[in-house]
Amino acid sequence: MIGEAKLRPPRGTRDLTPEEYYRYAWMERVLSDTAELYGYLRVETPAFEHFEVLAAKAGPSVVEEIYYFRDKAGRELGLRFDMTVPIARVLAYRLDVPRPVRWYYFTKVWRYDEPQHGRYREFYQFGVELVGSGTPRADAEILSLFVDCLDRVGVEGYVVKVNDRRYVERLIDAYGLSGRRDDVLRTLDKRGKVPDDDLVESIAGMGIARAAARDMVDRVSREVSIREAPHMMREVGLGELADRYEALAAVGRIGERAVFAPYIVRGLDYYTGLVFESYVPRYGLAIGGGGRYDDLLEIYSGVSTPALGFAIGVERTLEVLALQGRLDVGPPRVDYYIYVFRGEHYSAGEGLASGLRRRGYRVVLDLGDRSLRSALDYANRIGARRFVFLGPREYERGVVKVRDMDAGTEEEVPLGGLA
Repeated sequence: MIGEAKLRPPRGTRDLTPEEYYRYAWMERVLSDTAELYGYLRVETPAFEHFEVLAAKAGPSVVEEIYYFRDKAGRELGLRFDMTVPIARVLAYRLDVPRPVRWYYFTKVWRYDEPQHGRYREFYQFGVELVGSGTPRADAEILSLFVDCLDRVGVEGYVVKVNDRRYVERLIDAYGLSGRRDDVLRTLDKRGKVPDDDLVESIAGMGIARAAARDMVDRVSREVSIREAPHMMREVGLGELADRYEALAAVGRIGERAVFAPYIVRGLDYYTGLVFESYVPRYGLAIGGGGRYDDLLEIYSGVSTPALGFAIGVERTLEVLALQGRLDVGPPRVDYYIYVFRGEHYSAGEGLASGLRRRGYRVVLDLGDRSLRSALDYANRIGARRFVFLGPREYERGVVKVRDMDAGTEEEVPLGGLA
């Protein structure tokens, strides 16, 4: 006999029984339908990849979180930690796929992270990738779709925090830390997770005065309207970026939801330009985010290919909807529970069930191992809408008794009429 502790799922994973699973299924339908409205097509890739592929541009902290193993042939493999890298790998050898590519996914990914609120080791992501276009319109499409997805699942009060890594890199260079650029970016990515004073001390330790480090942290901590971003870009000599952000701010749904937040840099090293994350009041974690990764495909194929996308954390979004009282989703109810009293009448009950199923109703036909009282209790526990009783007298008269389990009423219905 296996002990109870081993019967429970491994730490950081969960069993999705029906009351949980159908929430995921609902979100999958809503988000998939939204992506397809924009012309995106669904893809799936293997759960595990060659470790070299996963580690190529993930960054040290993410590499540490990869579930790594060797197979029986000694190959180094790892479970995918997101879907951007696998999709980039696919498109690196599938050069026949017409560009730009619009693909989406709803699937599991894995990270060996410390399990806590909103963090699991196995979790679901929904996301989209737009590969093969570097235009401002591509940026606007991705942000519009991101906003549309959050709106359609019903998230309220969220804000999209937008930045551009090139803006932060220009600031880092201005403070004389161009040689420690990646270290500074990783430090800034911790903003909100650790006190600002810790960020200041960390950056000062990279070779600048503490006052300059404080000035940098204060400067990147400012949040302004997305419409002010072009002015800030021009202040640091990034006029070409200013034009891109003017185009973004002009898109109504983006201008209403987005703010420019220079401290948003994202933790993955493959991001190159536009980056963004979405936050909800009273929930301390990002529920989704993304950005540009214009250099990632070149690592695998040698062909420079602009690309961008986003991912939404499904578990976090469900938690937010529950927090906001907007998650009224559960398993579908059984429409009819049919109880046949005698075995010789089973074929009539089976015919009745088949007829109802052909019409699209969910039907459970009792398996013959329960008393009438037990069957009624079971039908109530599984949420059946109606209980159908076929006894000897009912069979002789060609009727069934139908009880409305919600209203508590009962009526006789002709056997043929119900089917």
